Amino acid sequence: MKNTYHLLGCCGIYCGTDCEVYKAAHSDDIIVRQRTAKALEHELGIEIDPSRLYCEGCQGPEEQMWFECRLCLIRRCGKRQGVTICIECEYYPCQVLQCWLSESQSAPQNIQEIKRIGLDEWIKKKVKRKHRNK
Repeated sequence: MKNTYHLLGCCGIYCGTDCEVYKAAHSDDIIVRQRTAKALEHELGIEIDPSRLYCEGCQGPEEQMWFECRLCLIRRCGKRQGVTICIECEYYPCQVLQCWLSESQSAPQNIQEIKRIGLDEWIKKKVKRKHRNK
């Protein structure tokens, strides 16, 4: 199961099902890539070439991450604290995470489900869902 942890964000997202950049970067559908690039352009105010969308997941190598993920305070804090996910941290829930959870569509529910069924079972569910949605 550890080999799928690279798609787990410390904040409680699973890149394979919850991250639009990751999903677009791994999609063969040019429309999906264009739509995601357009949304990112609007959000970030920069021009983005859809063919240059890339990311290998929140816990993958930094040089293979989308630039926003490299800068993510939650991810960087998790690395510093030595945790896979924030709920393992002695400071959980911190203010930075609470701010993110108030804006995220999937992370709050994901964290509750991880607490309920455990991280390994939750990742198994997410991997199945990811493959089912391809």
